[in-house]
Amino acid sequence: MSQRILIRAPNHLGDCIMALPMINETREVFHSSSVTVLAPEHLAELFEQNPAVEDVLKIPSRYVHGLIGVVKIKEIISPHGFDIGFILPPSFGAASAFKLASVKERIGYIADGRRLLLTRPLALPTPLNTEHRSRVYFDLLRRASGIDLEYVPPKLFLNESDDHHAAELLAGFGISAGEGYVAIAFRAVAESRRWGSEQYAKLAAYVVEKHRLKVVLIGSDDDRRIGDEMTTVVEGDAVVNLAGKTSLRELAAVFSGARLFIGNDSGPAHLAASVGIPLVVLSGADDPAETSPISSRKRLIYLDHLDCISCVKNRCPLKGEKKMRCMNEITLDMVVSHVETILHGR
Repeated sequence: MSQRILIRAPNHLGDCIMALPMINETREVFHSSSVTVLAPEHLAELFEQNPAVEDVLKIPSRYVHGLIGVVKIKEIISPHGFDIGFILPPSFGAASAFKLASVKERIGYIADGRRLLLTRPLALPTPLNTEHRSRVYFDLLRRASGIDLEYVPPKLFLNESDDHHAAELLAGFGISAGEGYVAIAFRAVAESRRWGSEQYAKLAAYVVEKHRLKVVLIGSDDDRRIGDEMTTVVEGDAVVNLAGKTSLRELAAVFSGARLFIGNDSGPAHLAASVGIPLVVLSGADDPAETSPISSRKRLIYLDHLDCISCVKNRCPLKGEKKMRCMNEITLDMVVSHVETILHGR
């Protein structure tokens, strides 16, 4: 029986990548059904060109959160008459919109007081936050279908157009086809996860001088000024700043051609993992067991001897010498050792 299925994607880049295993398998479970993804407009392109997704509905940025957002999302999805809705964000508002839009079967985890809004409320894994979030999303499909599905790591589907746009972008910065480069995401959104632009600049200089590779700096538009300053660490154009200059699909295609990604546990790190390149991930305030990018080619730097490690706070609450130890005690040599291992193929 053909059914119309709607999946409400998460609100952040890293979570959207972590949700891909679930999204990619939904049509395999519900044969002959159509799958639509509902996502914030700045993330919607992640689900385009995906053979498992028939359509993508976009939530305007100003309507992603809040009561007015619930009403707007209800207006977006009501005309489609969806039979089944998977609600990945754990918020009350996300479930409310599906209820108001009369999605017949509403499947999600019990959280934020929304049990009565769901037709199939499922308990979160216990103890809480002990299972990787990607598998938590995946298990929503597995448990709802009753099928023992095989988990496959996140994969983003790129096409020739994505690769062409990335090649044109890189060529504009003097990086020709086939030329080796390393991608560095030099600034995390959360203050507690920042290793520091000075440290990343030193790392970029090392990669250029030791390995004769170019470095592509990655960040948001807000990071553009700092990125421009970092390009001066070496003479010439060996370090280029793409902060704020790519779409998500262009960025993924840029990553796919890189020898290596280096950065914190962040949205860009998950994006890099989804296209299969090697990663060096600096982890501190985040909890790798729950949110670290899933990759068999990842090397994790994580000071697990610290009492405060994985506090999951956006700002370090400690003072003095204890402040930000999880990042400050990661040395350049520690990162370089992992870079050397990957670049030398060990």
